Amino acid sequence: MKKLLFLFLVSISLENFSQEDEGVTYAKYSGWSMEAFITGQFSEQPGSDIILPFYGIGLYPRYNHSLVDYFSVAIGTPINGGVDAQGSSIGSYFQFFADVPIELSLNFGSKATKDADYFFGAYIGGGLDYNYSVFSNSFGYKVNSHSFGPMISAGIRYMYLGRPLGIRVSYMSGIVNNFKEDPYIIYSNSTNPKILTLSLAYSVQ
Repeated sequence: MKKLLFLFLVSISLENFSQEDEGVTYAKYSGWSMEAFITGQFSEQPGSDIILPFYGIGLYPRYNHSLVDYFSVAIGTPINGGVDAQGSSIGSYFQFFADVPIELSLNFGSKATKDADYFFGAYIGGGLDYNYSVFSNSFGYKVNSHSFGPMISAGIRYMYLGRPLGIRVSYMSGIVNNFKEDPYIIYSNSTNPKILTLSLAYSVQ
């Protein structure tokens, strides 16, 4: 009877230990974070030497999975968008853009996890991006671009007034797009839209 009681107590102790360890693994450091963006996006469209600038705002929700507080693997959606229109006696224009990537990233240091409290941090990532851009002006130039393709990104963070402030850069090549090639033109460059995005990021969660 004593042996059975001893084995019972040992089994309970081991079960409690395993639950505590599991809680640390999956709950202590892992969790959601959010950054707000002020964004400048620069789009090079095929068949044109003009680089179109777009400006807007965005949000970057992501889920960080980690076993330690200074490193994580995260999946997120750094969404950006903006609209702008202007008219005058000289001319007018209208522009709109929406950028919806899905990104897997490696995060180090500041904000790598929900409890990471470091002065500096950085990350690198990659994924797939969908971009929709519209631009037209009173001089007859128009762009209506849908594109989808691979993207890469990198960023740095610095603790400012208790929250991480950072810079993010990403680059996309729209290998799937709605650009229609002219059969009578030989294109010297790629006919994929190329999009460079620069963002000032501030952690809000």
